[in-house]
Amino acid sequence: MSVMLRATLIAAAVTTAALATPQRDPMASFYGNTLVCLDKGIISHFYYKPDHTFTGKVPSYAMEFKGTWERKADGTICRNFDPPLPTMKNPDCGPMSVSKVGDRVKNADGHGEKLVAGIQ
Repeated sequence: MSVMLRATLIAAAVTTAALATPQRDPMASFYGNTLVCLDKGIISHFYYKPDHTFTGKVPSYAMEFKGTWERKADGTICRNFDPPLPTMKNPDCGPMSVSKVGDRVKNADGHGEKLVAGIQ
């Protein structure tokens, strides 16, 4: 086999493998886990699913919610609550500060997020 033919076959194999490899889902670490958010002293739990739906609850108010989500190209997450929540804009869009289980972030304004293992 000539060097040129071998190089062509190797390049074709690499290209085929790259095309067959699915892109990693940036939300994969959220599925089956709990995003805990703290906003103005209120704790909310979010449960994201791969079918672009979510459910959640505010334990201190015994309130549950649900809706759909979309991740924008810039990493922003937009949640569309169904039915809309009285104190939230709909859709509610913003940055996702955490990306894997164990991550925690607290902003200067007191808003915090952490991703914990399992459904809490």
